[in-house]
Amino acid sequence: MCLRALTGLAALFVLVQCGGSSDQAASSATATQAPTETVESTIAKTTVPVETTLPASTTTTVITTTTAAPEPTTTTIPARVIDPNCPPTPHAAVIDRARQRAWLCDNGFALPEFVITTAREMPDPALYHVYGKSMTTSSRFGGHYSTMTHFVAFARGEKTGARIGFHTIPVLTNGEYVQPLESVGTDERFGDSSGCIRVLPDQGPIIWDWLQKGDGVRVLT
Repeated sequence: MCLRALTGLAALFVLVQCGGSSDQAASSATATQAPTETVESTIAKTTVPVETTLPASTTTTVITTTTAAPEPTTTTIPARVIDPNCPPTPHAAVIDRARQRAWLCDNGFALPEFVITTAREMPDPALYHVYGKSMTTSSRFGGHYSTMTHFVAFARGEKTGARIGFHTIPVLTNGEYVQPLESVGTDERFGDSSGCIRVLPDQGPIIWDWLQKGDGVRVLT
């Protein structure tokens, strides 16, 4: 009986020790896990609000501009045509008294017309040739004294033998032209000349430079 009592006490002692170890382990486990649970709980309960503000929607309008390409332009240069009235010399001139017009010739090609004032009958229609040139000359035709420039002589008067040629509009002693410049080439002054071919002041130098001795001058009408 005494032995049983001892055995029971021993078992009780063992149980008490085991129970104590379990409680300590449990307490240790609880002590160890508590902070973890606390941290997890804190993290779970802490909420940081984040406000996200989206920019207002914007609409970008792209304006497409169209620049129209300029339409191609065509400049038509009239083709030069051989004029059968042009004298055979490389440089020449043609006079059409009926129309009060004349033009220069370049190797048979007619150059642009220019206005003239002429006599009605002289010189006769024919082919002439330049025989003299004078930069300045004078005349007493019509009872008054006048001067003229760029004289290119190609014919002579039938009665007097006076030189006939191209020259600028004569200028009187008072500085006035013997006829208004705007009247050159008009029927109003057709016949005012005694035989020469009057041309505008800016046309005189062109004829002077173009025609040389021996060049042909054809009078049509």
